[in-house]
Amino acid sequence: MPQTFSAPLAPAGSPRLVSFEFLSICAISVLAFCNIAIFYGFYSYLTELGIAPAWRGPLLALEPFTALLVRPFLGRYLTLKNSVTFMRVGMAIATASLVSYPFATTIPLLVVVRILHGMGFVTVVTGLMGTLMAFLPREKSAQGFGLFSITILVPYAIMPPFVEVLLPHLSSHGVAYALAAPLMLPAFFLLVPLGRRSRALVATLPASHLERPGWAEVRAAFRSLGVMLLVSANFCIVAAHAIVFFFMRDFATGLGAANPGAFFTCANAATIAVRVLGGRRLDELDKGRVLMFTAIGLGLLIPLFAFAGFSGVLLGMAVLYGIGMALTMPLVNACMFEISTPRLRVYNANLLMIAVDAGFFAGPFIGGAIMAANLGHAALFGVGGGIMLAAGVCVRPVARIIREFNRGRQG
Repeated sequence: MPQTFSAPLAPAGSPRLVSFEFLSICAISVLAFCNIAIFYGFYSYLTELGIAPAWRGPLLALEPFTALLVRPFLGRYLTLKNSVTFMRVGMAIATASLVSYPFATTIPLLVVVRILHGMGFVTVVTGLMGTLMAFLPREKSAQGFGLFSITILVPYAIMPPFVEVLLPHLSSHGVAYALAAPLMLPAFFLLVPLGRRSRALVATLPASHLERPGWAEVRAAFRSLGVMLLVSANFCIVAAHAIVFFFMRDFATGLGAANPGAFFTCANAATIAVRVLGGRRLDELDKGRVLMFTAIGLGLLIPLFAFAGFSGVLLGMAVLYGIGMALTMPLVNACMFEISTPRLRVYNANLLMIAVDAGFFAGPFIGGAIMAANLGHAALFGVGGGIMLAAGVCVRPVARIIREFNRGRQG
């Protein structure tokens, strides 16, 4: 059972979102996700290495699969007291894995490095999310999640085109992955003041705020329809997105795109623009209904990628895709925040992160199987769209559940 602490832990009556702690968490997130964003071309790299098609999907999925297995174990020991230590250890492991990629050119070595990378990254993110939940004010949860999610997207907007420019001057993608390792150094420095402030917050909290929820509470969470629907929806959203993320480069190259990474630049630029310009409005929306319609719209859009025809049309679709994705992550998390009791908020946030791990495992695994069977990109994006539509079906009752939960809380 994941270890949790009550949320919100920020001082009562203090709804301020932007603080040193929040900005530090966001900066660390940007640096951490840079070492994942550079793997947008990993499928192509495996092809260049001569890895058999049947192994490419599993090797893509192995890093998130490791995270899926390790996160529940890590969560059992997570507290606000040790969340910064989690990040510090995770960064060290991730750095070691990054510098190992140039030397991992066979399946056994790639398996070892991918497992190591998954262990390091999940340890960083587990500590990061625990610290975020401690300092996030309830009154601005959707805005906070929206701004935090931008820190995840910025690397995906910057790193793919940057790596494309860099690759002609490098001997392989593996060297590019190793060059991301120094990005962990400034993150290590930020952990020093963040650790001090986390310890200061702990000193002000009653012991009950650091207790894990009881088994009765955990069983109630698992029986909660809203929680399970949101976890299922998050899995579907991430799995569909993973298919787009890992296989778009090959498709865009086939359309003659001068820079295949431009798809992600356009999509993520649109996502960032929506979250920055409309972030304050997120908490005013009917979150469940907007999330449902967004997932349905994305489910209809993704299959159309296969019929783009040329790169200019694909980039226009990327903007629409980015607008849709701008709403998914903050709304899923905000909906979960709304229907969770304070003692279960971090626990339920961990459930959402496990769904992310599962989605990033399932998406590449399914996509790799489709491509290994030579079914083509039309089938690939069709399956991705179907998975996204399933997310829309899952969240259909969520708006009603939120209203009922809020009425019960007020009563």
